[in-house]
Amino acid sequence: MAGKGLYRVHQFSKVEMFVLATPAQSEALHQELIDIEADMFTELGLHFKVLDMPSGDLGAPAFRKYDVEAWMPGLQRYGEISSASNCTDYQSRRLNIRYRPGAVAKEAGSDSDGGAEAGKKGAGKKGGAGKKGGAGGSGGKTEFVHTLNATACAVPRMIVAILENFQQEDGSVVVPLPLRPYLGGMEVIRPPAKKH
Repeated sequence: MAGKGLYRVHQFSKVEMFVLATPAQSEALHQELIDIEADMFTELGLHFKVLDMPSGDLGAPAFRKYDVEAWMPGLQRYGEISSASNCTDYQSRRLNIRYRPGAVAKEAGSDSDGGAEAGKKGAGKKGGAGKKGGAGGSGGKTEFVHTLNATACAVPRMIVAILENFQQEDGSVVVPLPLRPYLGGMEVIRPPAKKH
């Protein structure tokens, strides 16, 4: 049944989160993406679990990936509703997306260990801070950024999870509290009245 209906469609809408980060920042930002997903699904009242995926289940770009699965009564099992991946520099090498560690260190100030460390790495190398080049004309050797992505909301699967978990015996569906302002304050979605 997972191959039919809204759960698995060929084209769908989703809200995706994407991050460009320094290597020192990427692990913490990966956790932040997972926390955003978990907070949202908790507020919606969904029963879900977060899975740290084994390396055999990762696509080529992903260094580490978490899947979020919600309980789906229609399937009688948990189904994936979201994921969050840290691709480190796999994509940025192919797209040639770089940053200057020295510039990051200046912006972050002395209170950011990650930026300070990145700045130290670039400062002592040949062609370092004194050499001009690249976009913006600021000096320093460039390094590849880390890219991260996470699905905030895969619309069809979110609809499945909400409808199946909040449906009542009479066919009506209780609207989760965070969604009510977007539905004009509606608390329950009721099926149309049967015509006799």
